[in-house]
Amino acid sequence: MKAIRKLVFMLAALLLSAQASAIQISSTGDNWTVDWFVDSSTTAGLSQDLSATSNWLVSSYSSTQIVLDVSITNTTILTGSLTNADITSFGFGVSPNASASLLSAGTTFSSAGTGSGPQQNYPGGFDGIDVCIFFQNCSGGSAPSGLRAGETDSLQLLLTGNFGSTTDLLYFPVKFQTNQGSYEPGGCVEGEDCGSVPEPTILALLGIGLTLIGFAHHRRNRRVTENA
Repeated sequence: MKAIRKLVFMLAALLLSAQASAIQISSTGDNWTVDWFVDSSTTAGLSQDLSATSNWLVSSYSSTQIVLDVSITNTTILTGSLTNADITSFGFGVSPNASASLLSAGTTFSSAGTGSGPQQNYPGGFDGIDVCIFFQNCSGGSAPSGLRAGETDSLQLLLTGNFGSTTDLLYFPVKFQTNQGSYEPGGCVEGEDCGSVPEPTILALLGIGLTLIGFAHHRRNRRVTENA
């Protein structure tokens, strides 16, 4: 029973860390940094860490429109085995919900989309993503095709919605497309202790494992009771 409780606490901690990345904005001039990291030492099939950083600035804030200036850099270092590691898309959720369009496209990221509702799913299992910014499409694209390792891209984004005095931007997932597979980590907002943020698909597997353990424990207790 103690082992199951420990697993419950571990899973809860992972879920919180995966969903913790958020920033609250309220006025022109608000700015922050979002980082991404995939640890090769704990990721099967990946020979080199994947990393990126971005700077965000609110250049205009009103009750119906928010303008964001975004600069994103792929800081991954390529090796002999990791020959490409492009960022093909990134996105975020907005609370209250919003739609988006590009006021100024980047050299790489030339499109911004919103799903029906207007929220959409994002590769890797992220739900409730209002805005996706991409090169080919939100789901990614073939490698190499995107923001390559060592490159920086800048763009200006218009959010439209019914905003109050504050607005939350959430999750910040990104998609790395590499010659060793695709990876979709959540972002880590400046000031958060995110460590290596687990992907939602990994959390789903942990949840399934925990459910199976709980079921097995229940059956064992039932047998003990029946045999008593």
